[in-house]
Amino acid sequence: MFNYKAIQRKRRKLGLSQNDISKLTGIRVDMLSRIENGKQLNPTLRTLELLAKALEMPVAKLIDESEITA
Repeated sequence: MFNYKAIQRKRRKLGLSQNDISKLTGIRVDMLSRIENGKQLNPTLRTLELLAKALEMPVAKLIDESEITA
């Protein structure tokens, strides 16, 4: 599972819109909206990498470790 709430929080802190992030990452705005609202619960690692880079944060911050099972 990933920490979708961190994406919107960090985006707003940086003063960026979903459209801005879309332009930086190539991820469609509708997909960003679904990710931020927890409706897309299984984004690819590549998507998380693109988001992390655009949001200037490590990918690890987007992963909710409490949900990982061995």
